[in-house]
Amino acid sequence: MAEKKDIICFCTGTTKQKVIQLIEDGATNIEKISSATGAVTGCAGCDVSIMELLDEYKTQ
Repeated sequence: MAEKKDIICFCTGTTKQKVIQLIEDGATNIEKISSATGAVTGCAGCDVSIMELLDEYKTQ
């Protein structure tokens, strides 16, 4: 089970590692990550964190 600090989206339980994996597998925007995980479909409190990960990891 993921530790609380690893969870990006508490509504769906989506972890930071899952988002990074999706980016590394070719997800290029928040819509693709949301479609794959359900993140950003509840309270949308995770959108900034996901966008930061997209900015950080898609350039690597």
